[in-house]
Amino acid sequence: MIDTHCHLTYPGIAERVGDVVADARAAGVDRMVSIGTGPADSVAAIQVARRFPGVVFATAGIHPLHAGEVGDVAAATAELRLLSVAEEVVALGEMGLDAHHDRPPMAVQRAAFAAQLTLAEETALPVVIHSREAIPETIEMIRATGLPADRFLFHCFSGTVRDLDAILAFGAGIGFTGIVTFPGAAAVAEASDRVPLDRLFLETDSPYLTPAPHRKVRINEPKYVPRVAALLAGRRGLAVEALAAACDRNASRFYGLPEPA
Repeated sequence: MIDTHCHLTYPGIAERVGDVVADARAAGVDRMVSIGTGPADSVAAIQVARRFPGVVFATAGIHPLHAGEVGDVAAATAELRLLSVAEEVVALGEMGLDAHHDRPPMAVQRAAFAAQLTLAEETALPVVIHSREAIPETIEMIRATGLPADRFLFHCFSGTVRDLDAILAFGAGIGFTGIVTFPGAAAVAEASDRVPLDRLFLETDSPYLTPAPHRKVRINEPKYVPRVAALLAGRRGLAVEALAAACDRNASRFYGLPEPA
């Protein structure tokens, strides 16, 4: 299986990343994409990917909640442009809008997002989207670029039925995390049922959102992708292997990943 979205550079994982990667591979998770959340974090993700060639891959982006930390957006985007040509970088992002928090201001988030979308227009890389309580606004900004919907992946879906309908109508991929295993998140699990199999992605967003039954007990890691896959497969009446194979095809196609190392 492929963990399409994790943060191997974050505290709790970074200091023991060798064991984390080994444990993931032992659990059948043979490839992982470590997502950049700022220029410095993107550099760190690339360094991890170089340590585990063919197993870990990286992205370069500015998370909307970190948009206020980069200072000069143009300069930060220029850094991302340089990073984007590294062979370990398989996508731009995560980028987008987050209205759940009041900081940084939405104007700052929009400026960082717009700059990164311009960068996306200049490259052929796919784009990982973070959008929380801002799906319509996020899609509006993406549509303005004219870029094809299949170049975008909305990670960690946790929104409303209306949000899901908007993403489905737009045509992007949709990723699901351990949230689908939470007893209080039945609506998110139900939403996953409506996503076409060829647009469904598995992820952990580790070190966050540890799936049940380990929630609040252990830090999340890529090794828990099979728990997400099992939940989604069970809901669809599919064998876990069949669902995982379909999601792996989606991830390999979207990110342009090679076969397992």
